[in-house]
Formats: sequence, structure tokens, C-alpha cells
Amino acid sequence: MMDKSRILLNIYDSHKNYLAKNSIPPQKLNFEEIVGSFFCPGPFYYYIIDSPTLTFENVSSQVFNITGLDLEGKPVEEVVKIIHPDDMDFFLKCEDFVASFLKNKVTPDKMMKYKITYSLRERTKDGSYKLFLLQTITLANTDDGGLLKVLGVHTDISHITNTNNYKLSLIGLDGEPSYYGIDVFESESYALKDNLFSPRELEVIILLGEGLTAKEIASQLFVSTETIISHKKNALAKSDCKNSTQLVSFCIRHGLI
Repeated sequence: MMDKSRILLNIYDSHKNYLAKNSIPPQKLNFEEIVGSFFCPGPFYYYIIDSPTLTFENVSSQVFNITGLDLEGKPVEEVVKIIHPDDMDFFLKCEDFVASFLKNKVTPDKMMKYKITYSLRERTKDGSYKLFLLQTITLANTDDGGLLKVLGVHTDISHITNTNNYKLSLIGLDGEPSYYGIDVFESESYALKDNLFSPRELEVIILLGEGLTAKEIASQLFVSTETIISHKKNALAKSDCKNSTQLVSFCIRHGLI
């Protein structure tokens, strides 16, 4: 049987010009500001992948603290080692689906306007497996759509849910259409789905998931506490959830955040 790492590389190679041929120097980025736009309700780590060489760069210190791995300058195959064996096929299908989407569905100028999300079990430093939410965005690409730099954020969500829905979501940013809850084993097409929640409700849910109170969210969004409570009540009613924890778990399972 072919090694899973080799299968991953073959997937990337099968999509013509998916990876750029030549690297560019590491970018000067405000990582804290960028990562702040991701949903990180628990311990998380991040990195940048130099796509032409498929190596890790700008790896956060939390990677070793959480996984026990030293990824700086290492090939992407290293992260495959910590994926739960039963989740490996899903991981490979997601990577294949995403590559097809970015090459065939999205024009090069829109590649950086999509956040890719799905969940996997990963082996942590103590040897146990926990459920992580993976979120990636393209940071740089060539004029013909070849990947140059990709930012990945992995967040431990095992305290919220241990149930993986095995669905992929392609979340459009800046007004781009979103494709939620794709079953990569059953579908090769993209189906537009409206988000159950309004943009403001989703913003409140994300902040609730990060542990903020209604008062703290109101202060951050410059609205009244009563307004935040109203958004929360509406979201609970729409999802038939009883509390914030269930609400956040619902959104993760449906790939909405």
C-alpha cells in the first residue's frame, strides 16, 4: 500500500499548476492580527506553508507545546504523522477537493478570499488524540493561481465536541459565496447553502465560543448588552440549542465557523 504522505503529494501533483514552481521570501506579517480573524476557542497553533517546497515556515511555538513536533523547516508530510489513522482518508479527500475548488472554481484574484475548514483528530504531545478544527487561507498566489503561501490554524475543540461530522466547508470572505457542509465522499460538486445565522449573529456566536460574556461582546461590538442577548436568543431559537456551548458545537458540526 502506498504511504499516505506520498498519496498526499500525488494529490497536489495531480492538479496542474496547483503549487507555484518558485518560492518567494517569507512575508512580514502581523500573525496575531491575522490569526485573530480565525475561530480559536481553545489551545491552537499556526504555521505558514511555503507551497512550492511544501515546507513549514513561521511556525508558532505552540506547535511543540501541543503536538510535540518541531515543524520549522520540515516537509508537510510531518503533520500527516499525527493524524488519526481513521481520519486519514477524510483528510486526503478534503485536500483533493480543496485543490480542485481553488483551481477550477475560483479565479486567481479570489483565492485569498476563501477560508477552508474541517475537523480532524490529531495526536497530542501526551500521546492522546483530540479533535482539532483546521482553518486555512491562501496568503499569496501567482497570477495563474499557483499557491505560494498558505496559513494554517489548528484549534483544539475537544472541550466543545468530540464528534467529527466529516464535512468540509469553503467559507467565502468579503462577500464571496460559501459552500457549507460538503460530504467529500459523496459529492464532487459545490452546492451553495445559506448560513442559518445572520452575519451579526454568527459574530456573536464566535465571540461566545471564545469565552466572552454578553457584556464583553457588547463592548467589543459597540452595541448594548440587550442587543447581544437578543442575537443570542435568536440564534438559540434557530438552532434549537439550549445554551451557548450547544450553539457553538452546532456551528462547528455544520461547518459554519
